[in-house]
Amino acid sequence: MKRLHFDCCTSTNDMLKKEHGDLLAAVAEEQTAGRGQRGNSWYSEAGRNLLFSVLTEPQGVLASEAFILSQAMALAIARTLEERLPEREVRIKWPNDIYVAGRKVCGILIENDLQGKRLVRSIIGCGINVNQTQFPDGLAAPATSLALETGKEEDKERLLDEVLSAFEALYRSLCEGRYENIRKDYHERLYLRDWKCCFEDAAGVFEGCISRVEHDGHLIIKDAGGEDRRYAFKEVKIKL
Repeated sequence: MKRLHFDCCTSTNDMLKKEHGDLLAAVAEEQTAGRGQRGNSWYSEAGRNLLFSVLTEPQGVLASEAFILSQAMALAIARTLEERLPEREVRIKWPNDIYVAGRKVCGILIENDLQGKRLVRSIIGCGINVNQTQFPDGLAAPATSLALETGKEEDKERLLDEVLSAFEALYRSLCEGRYENIRKDYHERLYLRDWKCCFEDAAGVFEGCISRVEHDGHLIIKDAGGEDRRYAFKEVKIKL
């Protein structure tokens, strides 16, 4: 996969917006305007973590199934981290954050371009906490890093090679229309699936269990009354 390298940029997603081509990566040591989900900023010490984005221009992916790109990248990162952390629980928190032992180690931000009923372009931005060992107070979720989990410095370039290689294999598969294994493996790693939790939506707090994620990315929660509740991103949050 061809890569563009930056010492500092606003965000790696921004660096790919004027580029063209399938499977092009942008990698930065530092971002001045890194973004997370829900409009949060992404905090990262310069040079300590992996900050990268991948530009894809898939053929044949329906707009209604564009979430498969998100699942593929989340799965590629989760699998790569599992190999380094065999004694830790690595999970994917809907829609695509990666958690290790209940703490956030990675965030993913995807920007899709649609043309009619087709997905024609997707920029997948990722931030993986690698060698940072201190995090500020007030983060949206408790954070960890590979270094904190393993007790040693990690090779960022090797990790990046492994993640991109894993993603490219999954990407080739989905471009051939083979979605089911990606969806199955994503669901097997879904954070808090089938666990009774408290959630909050526009109507208030309720108890339920995460049941599944639909092909278009909607989350299905089975509430205490046995009814399925369907949510788009930002419409519900877990109350831990």
